[in-house]
Amino acid sequence: RALIGRPEILIADEPTAALDAERQRAFIDLLLTESAASGATLLFVSHDARLTARFDRVVALAAINRAAAEGTV
Repeated sequence: RALIGRPEILIADEPTAALDAERQRAFIDLLLTESAASGATLLFVSHDARLTARFDRVVALAAINRAAAEGTV
């Protein structure tokens, strides 16, 4: 639904929090595929650092309101 209007930026704030591991992987694959196909920038927010391994761009980790780490995966 969020991709219908072909947004330039797609913000996904904890979109997989209530999903099991298999559905998390499937949903992230869908987000990556659709954002790449549309050319949209994907901002993926998660408290689960393991999920960030699926992304091939810059990742920033925050801890208690400050940047804990930042870099390219």
